[in-house]
Amino acid sequence: MPNPIEQADLYDVIVLAGQRSPGQAQVSGAGSPRNWDERKGYGLSGAFLVFTGDGLATFQVRLLFWEPQHFAQWDTFSRLLARPQLGARPKALDYYHPYHEPLGIKSVVVEDVLQLDQIEPGLWAQDIKFKQYRSPKPTLSKPEGSTAQLNEPKAQDEFDQSMVYLEGQITNPTDSVVTIIGKVFGR
Repeated sequence: MPNPIEQADLYDVIVLAGQRSPGQAQVSGAGSPRNWDERKGYGLSGAFLVFTGDGLATFQVRLLFWEPQHFAQWDTFSRLLARPQLGARPKALDYYHPYHEPLGIKSVVVEDVLQLDQIEPGLWAQDIKFKQYRSPKPTLSKPEGSTAQLNEPKAQDEFDQSMVYLEGQITNPTDSVVTIIGKVFGR
């Protein structure tokens, strides 16, 4: 990521489909969301978490205009943000801003273009909402559980011991189904 102090001009614009934005760009709200599936068991407190992949970032860009040429440049730039024609398949746009480089945001779709606002005399703001585009990739994994040993009560009778064994097989299966049934039902 370029140094924002030494190369401040890179941070003042976004590049969308190869075109630099007019005025000064302020970006906000982007992140690197993660998707988790929470899997609960019947009669159990707690749950297993299964990582189902990276989410798509949403963020906003505010363009500030204060000179007449900014409005002329906006007329050209805003064509990139036009709604897709009815029946046409929309396409994602190549995107670049140095803050979003470490987040892996390289391609976006337009979620919304808000109205132009005059925020003070001689200064206007144009807000645009984007959503990251990324082709899907297979991802599925379960995190390893904590290995901390708590002062939990130990199994007292045969039923409790069977439950402890089954819980252990759920979290870290080591035995075959036949072996599990034999141990639980005493066969």
